[in-house]
Amino acid sequence: MTVVELREKIPNDIFTVLELHACLGDYCNKAAKVSLLLRRGDIVQIRRGLYTFAAPLRRGVLASGVLANRIYGPSYVSEDFALSFHGLIPEMPAVVTSIAMGRSRKFINDFGIFSYRYCRSKAYSIGVFAVGDGQNRFLIATPEKAVFDKVFYDKRFDGNDPETYLLEDLRMDPDKLKEFDKQRLVLLAPFMRGRLRKLHQFLEAL
Repeated sequence: MTVVELREKIPNDIFTVLELHACLGDYCNKAAKVSLLLRRGDIVQIRRGLYTFAAPLRRGVLASGVLANRIYGPSYVSEDFALSFHGLIPEMPAVVTSIAMGRSRKFINDFGIFSYRYCRSKAYSIGVFAVGDGQNRFLIATPEKAVFDKVFYDKRFDGNDPETYLLEDLRMDPDKLKEFDKQRLVLLAPFMRGRLRKLHQFLEAL
């Protein structure tokens, strides 16, 4: 079976080793065939057991958010990546950070650096939604939840002067902050304790 024939059998650009083996039904040594495909560069390993085709064979661009969701989950992209995605900060970060229900992990591959923070909060599912469609669909934090996650894990913020922290330290767009959904802030309010409470009060007053 040629890689072009294999491409026709696998509908998505990202696929698991089980999907790959299912398409190699006639091969006695499927592991050897997979190794050959990797050596020739026909497929690329994203992480153990997860692959994509070489760039010329892909049907589209691999979105960082999609990769992050697939590499380790359940998870959703958040913090600086989500803040940039929503236009709150001016630059796209080098690391794609996600919040996960499993232990903290980091993966480095040909597509970037993917970091995962273990979520200790019951607020995990609040403020998470899907964007994109088809194979480009992925879970991401809303702007409000992305700020919550960023501050929750950022020990630089001691609770004092949230305005300076957001606008100068994180370089957030003040106009975007004013567009925050107040109802989403209400849902996050019970989890805004300690230093996060002052942040919540500042955001609600905008």
